[in-house]
Amino acid sequence: MNKTKILSFVILTGLTFGLGACSPKTNTQNLTKLEGRETILALNTELNDLKIGLEKETLNLSSLQKDVEQANEESSKSTSDSKKVTDELSNNPGDLKLSSQANKAAKEVARDAKKATKLNDSLGKSNNKIKQYQKDIESTEAKLKDLETKIEFSPNNIKQ
Repeated sequence: MNKTKILSFVILTGLTFGLGACSPKTNTQNLTKLEGRETILALNTELNDLKIGLEKETLNLSSLQKDVEQANEESSKSTSDSKKVTDELSNNPGDLKLSSQANKAAKEVARDAKKATKLNDSLGKSNNKIKQYQKDIESTEAKLKDLETKIEFSPNNIKQ
């Protein structure tokens, strides 16, 4: 009986260690590699978001450029109209109708100039956003390239 208990214990211990040796092992190198891949996926997501933001801002920029051109043309037109009315008023200083027209034209010039200034400021901000997106994209791409290189050439690269 004693021998059977010892023999059972030896067989059970052998099976336990034998099965343990056959089970898949997770080593730190594989874990590090998987964590690196996870980081790469996160950076790729960030990069895609930045590229989408850049495209949206580029579309916004083209729209703003059209609006700025139109506002600048309106401002230029109202300025020339105001100059004409002012010249006519200087030739006829007592004309109340021309005086009223000159006043309206001056107000229109001020309104158009204010609108053009706002749009030009928005255009400048949009250009700055685009530059920042481009800078962030370059930085993220550099991080990705560096991380991919580290993972690709990590020691004991084990195939899964």
